[in-house]
Amino acid sequence: MVEAADHTYTGGPVKVTVKGLGRLNRALARAGVDAQNMRDLMHEIGMIAVRDAQGRVPVDSGRLRESIRSGRGKTKAVVRAGGARIPYAGVIHYGTPDNAYQPSPFLLTAIQAQRGAILNRFNQGVGDILAGAELK
Repeated sequence: MVEAADHTYTGGPVKVTVKGLGRLNRALARAGVDAQNMRDLMHEIGMIAVRDAQGRVPVDSGRLRESIRSGRGKTKAVVRAGGARIPYAGVIHYGTPDNAYQPSPFLLTAIQAQRGAILNRFNQGVGDILAGAELK
């Protein structure tokens, strides 16, 4: 059963629910563990998808490929592409309603392809953080 402290992330057909992540973060804070440890882990998890997506994105100038990046969050791994100077990232990824541009879902495909590695790294990383805080 999903609790209020659980976290669910949805991106198109990709949905991940981490049960107990809120409780884990509170327990780590009570134990004096720096939240930066979780931020670093989430960034590292995002980088797994970034590396894969960079190999899948259509390349013209290479600017879109170079714009793919991982954010840092205590409770989520975020992967972004594009920005103010690369406003076409969404068109490349999702296509257009009139099908003038066919979708090339490089981010979604990368996340799906790396799902096992992402989940393994999450489990290993949380275990390392717990062991470092002598909670495991």
